[in-house]
Amino acid sequence: MARPQAADYEDRKKDILHAAAVLFARQGYSETLLEDIAEQCGIKKSSLYHYHRSKHAILQGLIEWRIEDLAVKVEAATKAAGTPQEKFHAMTATLVNEYISTPDEIAVLLNQTRHLNKTAMRSVSAIQHRIINHMLALIRDLRPDIQITPKNVSAIAMLYFGMTNWIHVWYKPSGSIKPDELAALIASMFLNGLNGL
Repeated sequence: MARPQAADYEDRKKDILHAAAVLFARQGYSETLLEDIAEQCGIKKSSLYHYHRSKHAILQGLIEWRIEDLAVKVEAATKAAGTPQEKFHAMTATLVNEYISTPDEIAVLLNQTRHLNKTAMRSVSAIQHRIINHMLALIRDLRPDIQITPKNVSAIAMLYFGMTNWIHVWYKPSGSIKPDELAALIASMFLNGLNGL
C-alpha cells in the first residue's frame, strides 16, 4: 500500500528544495550528498525519497520551480503595468527583487543547470524562453519607430540579462543602494542606451 501524503507534503517538498539550494550554491551539486541535504533539513536520508526520488530530481525540481516562479512573476508584473516603459520597469524590479531575495536559488539556476539531463534541460529551456521572449517583445514595443534586426534584438536582450542575472554575485543587502534604486538604475541605463539606437 502506498504511503499517504501528509497535509504539509508540498511545504516539506519546497523546504527540501530550499535546503538543497543552499548546499548546491555553496559547495556545488557534485560535492553535495543526499545525506548533506537530509541533515540540512533535519530529516533522515530515507525520508527524502518520500518527496524526491533522487538528487537529480531535487536539482531539476529546484530549477524548474525557480524559473517557473520567475516567469509567472514577470508575466504578472508586466501585465499589470501600462506603457512599454512601465512594463520594462516592472520586469526589471521583479527580477532584481527576486535575485536579491533568493541568491542561493539564483546561483543554482545560473550555474548548476549543466548537471541536468537532456530531458530536464529541455523543460527548463522552455520556461526560460518565456522570460526571454517576453523581453524580446518588450524591446520591440519600446522602439516601434525603428527596425531592429532579430539578431540585434536578441543581443540587446542578452545584454539586459547580463545586467540583471549576476546581481546576486556582488550585491550586498547591507550596502547603501536599495533594491528599488538598483532596479531604477538598471532601467535608466538600459532605456537611455536603447533610445540612442
